[in-house]
Formats: sequence, structure tokens, C-alpha cells
Amino acid sequence: MSAPSRYVALYDGDCRFCTRWRDRMIARDPRGAIEWLSVHDPSVATRFPGIDREDALRQMWVYAPDGSVHKGAEGWRMLFRLLDGLSWVAGLYSIPGVPFVMDRVYRYIAARRYRLSCSSAACRGRPAGAGPRALGLLALLIPALVVSSSVWGCGEGRPDPVSERLQSIADPQAESVVLAMFEAYGPYSAWSAHHNVEYTYRLQLFDGRKEPQAVVRQVHRIDLGAGERSFAQDLEGAERQVVRVAGGRIEVTRSGVPVTEPMQLEFPRAFMRIARFTFLLPWNLLDTESRLQFRGERTPPMAGHVPSDECDVVRLTFEEKDPSRKDDWHDLYVSRVNHIIDRIHSYRGEDRSYWLSLWSDHRTFGGVRVATRRETHASDVAATIGPLEAVVEYSEVRFDAPFGDEVWAGMPEEPEAPPTPAVPATAGRLAPPDPAAPPRSDAE
Repeated sequence: MSAPSRYVALYDGDCRFCTRWRDRMIARDPRGAIEWLSVHDPSVATRFPGIDREDALRQMWVYAPDGSVHKGAEGWRMLFRLLDGLSWVAGLYSIPGVPFVMDRVYRYIAARRYRLSCSSAACRGRPAGAGPRALGLLALLIPALVVSSSVWGCGEGRPDPVSERLQSIADPQAESVVLAMFEAYGPYSAWSAHHNVEYTYRLQLFDGRKEPQAVVRQVHRIDLGAGERSFAQDLEGAERQVVRVAGGRIEVTRSGVPVTEPMQLEFPRAFMRIARFTFLLPWNLLDTESRLQFRGERTPPMAGHVPSDECDVVRLTFEEKDPSRKDDWHDLYVSRVNHIIDRIHSYRGEDRSYWLSLWSDHRTFGGVRVATRRETHASDVAATIGPLEAVVEYSEVRFDAPFGDEVWAGMPEEPEAPPTPAVPATAGRLAPPDPAAPPRSDAE
């Protein structure tokens, strides 16, 4: 085995507690001096043929560029020397007795890491808490090291509401799946640090035919605050349209001329609601009045030549106080291999239609993972992949783009009783339904 060109930290990628610490340390490594590699990655056996896998699951292994191997608390000492603002922690090891205590604390926590946080099907059956005795011992040991007061929060300015929110809307199995999914798409600290996003949006409408019947290119700007503000501007076309939405307010102009007919405002309003909902998945699961239910483990039909992963299925439904969505649901198929969304099977109660959205081309922007291609197919109750209806592609994604409140300045006041449009299924029906078309059969 040749020595790695940089430090390689082997950790348990099935442990959410471990991956949370990994993400915190990556934030302190702007130079990329450390490669973080899950012990479960197939490449480990090839790159490190002499590894004792059982021991690597008991304690972290760190391979240094000089060929040396450092394990457990000693491995953390090596990493602390490389991480911004933490080199002083490595210096604590020169104090008599500190290495002994650090090693004991590390081994105690490592042996109980699944109890501290469970992230995958492999550990769902384990106890949920470390127990009063374990917590009491940690309370005595960790402050004695001083390290916890500086490292545990890693500069996070806001509390993480994910677990608390999920406990109120999800059953335990759904909570476990969604927590692992959130870790895969970017820790909450990465999402919550951003205040807006801008991207180029390309929509191809196939309507079940081989060639696209229409192509739309727009720039979208979405404010990630509580006001649900969104903006869309056509980049092509003869009558270019600009849509601004802020809560219940909407403004539409075509070729610079304001659109005032109420009925002509409803489709842009619904379209922007879809655009915001679909782009911000999965994180907007925390922001909606939703319910999450675990639906089992399934291997979905292949979408191409590559076999699909086994998936955990979580159903998203909405509170009945929103009549336009009370019968809608979205089944999220979450890969049990990498915890990202494979597809979303959706049902829209208003016109009794099923849709299937296939997610692919995941890329990372600002610490957040985005599925940059999403195909929508007609479907049925069995989640069969039907004719291609639409393809949405995202490019030039920029979080914290240089725009602010001025995008929505001067909008008209909100009407006294704004209409509440129905929310179509995820990237589903993108045009008003034909009232003459017969409803599809609902076998649910």
C-alpha cells in the first residue's frame, strides 16, 4: 500500500453522530488537508489492504502521508493539528494525564455512538438513549478536558431544530430515515446559514411525446426566510414574463405590461409555489404543516440500465386544515445505500392523478446537495414509470446570491381574501388540467 497524499480519516459512515462530527471538522479544513472516508466504502479494502475492519469500526483510523497510522483519540490529536482554531487542543496532550483521560473518554463515546444518534436501518433497533449513568459520566469527564466547550458547537450560532421538529410530525422509523437523508443533502447548519438561492431553471414539456413540445428557461430567485418570496424571469421568448410572489401577494408583467386579470394570475402563482416546493426538497419537509409516515422498504423498478437501490419509503401528507392539499401525498423513495432521494411517487387528489419524479445528477453547492435533473413521468397507483411528461434541470446554482429585498420592492398590497391554489404533485402537472378529460382511476 502506498502512503496517501493527504491525511485520510476512516470513520463509521452509518453513524449519524460520526457524520455530524465529520461535517463540523470539514468546516474547519478549508485547505482540504483531510480526506474523510467511510469504513463501509468499497474502496477501503483496495486502498488499505492491511486494515483491521473490526477495529476500524471500534475506533477511527487516521492514515498520515508519511505512512503512519493513528487510532482513536490519538487519531483526533493528529487531526486537531490540521484544523483551523483547534491546534491548541492537540497541545493539551503534552499535559501529564490528558492522553490517558482523552483515550478513556473517546472509547466510552465510540462504544455508545449509535445510542447518541441513530441514522440508518442498521441501527434502528438499538436503544435511543445513552442512559442516565452514561450521561452522568460524560458530564464529569468531558468538562475536565475543556475541549467540549470549544469544539462541540463548532461555531454554530443557531440550535438544530431538526430532531425536535421531526419528533412532532413523524413516526420513529420515518424520523430515522429523514434524519439520514438530511445528513446526505447537507447538515442543517449548512442549510440554515444560507439566506437565499438563485439558479437557472430549464423546463422541457414532453406531454408524453418523444420530443419536447415546449422549452422554458428562467432565472429563479428564492428568499429562504419566512416570507415565502420567490421570483422568476424568462430568459427567452417573445413575450418575456416576470413573476414576483411574496406570501399572498403576486405581481406578473409580460413584456413590461402588468397582468391584472385575476384568473391570469393563478397559474403563475401555482407554478411558483411548485418551483419553490420542489427545489427546496427535502429540507422544506420541516417548514410545512406536514406528516411523515414510514411505508416500508422497497426496491423500485429500474429507470435505466443501472439497477435501483433498495429504498426506504416515507409518505408526506398535509394537515387537513388546507383543503387544497388534504388528499395529496408524496412517497419519497430514499436510497438505503447513500440516503439520497431516488424518486418521488405523488398523488394529487384534486384531479386524481399520479406522477413519478426521478432524481439524478446530484451536485453540491455551498455545502448543500441538489438533484440538478428531475424527470416527471405519468404513473399509476403502483408507481409504474409511464410516459415522460417533463424534465426540469437546475444550473448556475448560487446560494447567498447578491440580491435582497429590492427584488420584491413596490409590490401591490395583499388582497383581503387571496385565493388558495392547489399544490400539484412534485414537478407534476405544470399546466391547468383539461376539465373535459375523464379522471384517472384511484385504486388507493
